[in-house]
Amino acid sequence: MTLTLRARLAVIATTVSGLLLAGLSIVSYNVLARWLNDDVSTRLTELAEGLHGYLRFDSDVPRVDYNINDTDQASFVSEATRYSQIYDGQSGRLLFQSQDIAPLGLALTAGEIAQLRSGSTPTDITTPYGRLKIVSSAIVSPSGRPYVLQVGVSLNSMDTALARYRDLLLLLTPLALLTTAVAAWWLAGFALAPLTRVAVAAGDIDVTTLERRLPTRNVEDELEQITRSFNATLGRLQHSIGEMRQFSTALAHELRTPLAALRGEIELSLRGSRDPAVQQVLGSQIEEIDRLTRLIEHVLTLARAESGQIPLTFGAVDIGALAASLVDQLEPVAGARAIQLQCESAPSVVARGDASWLERLLINLLDNAIKFTPEGGSVSVRVSRDGEHARLDVMDTGIGMTPEVSAQVFERFYQADPSRSLPSGGAGLGLSLVQWIVDRHHGQITVDSRLGHGTTFSVKLPMMRT
Repeated sequence: MTLTLRARLAVIATTVSGLLLAGLSIVSYNVLARWLNDDVSTRLTELAEGLHGYLRFDSDVPRVDYNINDTDQASFVSEATRYSQIYDGQSGRLLFQSQDIAPLGLALTAGEIAQLRSGSTPTDITTPYGRLKIVSSAIVSPSGRPYVLQVGVSLNSMDTALARYRDLLLLLTPLALLTTAVAAWWLAGFALAPLTRVAVAAGDIDVTTLERRLPTRNVEDELEQITRSFNATLGRLQHSIGEMRQFSTALAHELRTPLAALRGEIELSLRGSRDPAVQQVLGSQIEEIDRLTRLIEHVLTLARAESGQIPLTFGAVDIGALAASLVDQLEPVAGARAIQLQCESAPSVVARGDASWLERLLINLLDNAIKFTPEGGSVSVRVSRDGEHARLDVMDTGIGMTPEVSAQVFERFYQADPSRSLPSGGAGLGLSLVQWIVDRHHGQITVDSRLGHGTTFSVKLPMMRT
C-alpha cells in the first residue's frame, strides 16, 4: 500500500523525531550518570584525604581523634568512617572495620593489601546490599610502619536517581513520540493545504474550461513556481486547442459549399442518365456526400459546443414524456428493420436541463442502438428515479462490444473494428456529443456491454428541485 504524501511526511518527521529523542535520552542519561559519578568520586576523595587529618597513632596503632562537641567535625568523621577499614600494611591484619562495611564481606588478602600500599583510584564494588565506591590510601606511622586506609561511600542513592530518571525517559519518550506524530500529521496537512487547493482547482479544469487558471498566492516559494508553470502550460494549451478548433471549424465551413455543389452536379447527372449501372454509381456517390455532410455538421456542432458558442437553456424537462415521444417517432424506423422498440417510464421523472439537447442525446443513443441491433432484435428505453437523479437506460440486444471498445466509445472519431462495423456506421462523433451533453448537464453516463449480448447506456441527470 502506497502512503499519501501527508502520511509519508508525518512518518518521516515522527521517525526523525523518535531517533533524536532516543539519542538525546541516551546521551543525557550517560552524561548525568558521569556527572553523578564524578561528584561521588570527588566527595570520596575529599572524605579520604580529610580523614587523614583525624588519624592519631598510639603505640604505633592508628586511631581517629576528633572533638565530639564540634558538630562539623563529628558529622564529617561520621560520614567518612561509615564505610571504612584500616589494615596493617606489613602483616595484612585488619585493625579497624566500621559497622556498616562489616556485612559487605570486603576483607582483603595480604597480597591485595601489599598492592594497595601505594594507594588507588576510586573503584566501584558490587555487594549484596548495593554498589559501593571505595578508595584506598597509604598511611605511615611516625615509626615508618605502613597502613592501608579504605574509605567508601554508598552508590545506592545515585543508582536510585538514575533508575528514576531512566523510568521517566521510558515513560515520557512514547508520549513525546505520540505528540510528535499528531503534530507532524497536523503540520503536514497545514503545509500541504495550498497544494491540495491547487489540486482541486486543477481537477476542475478540462478541455472546455481552459480559460481558468490556478489561484496564486503571491508568495515566492516552490508551490508558487509550480502554480505559475501550470498556468503557463494551460495558456499554451488553450492557445493550441483554440487554433485547432478554429481550423476544424474553418475547414468544415469551407467543405460545405463544394460538397453541396458537387451533390447538385451529381443529381443533375443522375437525372440525365438512363444507364442503371451509372445511376447506381451516382446514387452511391450521393450517399457518400451525404455522409460527409453529416460528418461536417457533427464537427461544426462539437466545435461550437466546446468553444461555448452554443448556450444551454436550463429548465424542467419531463424525461419520461420526452422518451415516449421520441420512441413514437422512431418506431417506424425500427419497424422497417423488424426491431421492437418500446418505452417504460416512471411517473413524474423531471430533470433540470435543456430540452432540445436532451432530445438530441436520446436520439443519438436510440439511433446508435437501432443501428447496431440486427433484425428481429429489440431496443428498450427505461426512465426511472435513482435517488436525487433521473435515470435513463437505453438497452438493446445488438452485437455488443468488448471491454476494450466500451472504454473508448466516447472518444471522438473512435470506431470499432471495421470488420464488425455496419455499412450504415457513423463517423464516431455521436457518442462524443452525448458525452458533452451529459457533462454540461452535470450528469453521468456509463456503458455496460457484452460482445454478442447487447449494450446498455445509462444516463443520470440531476432532478429538478421543487
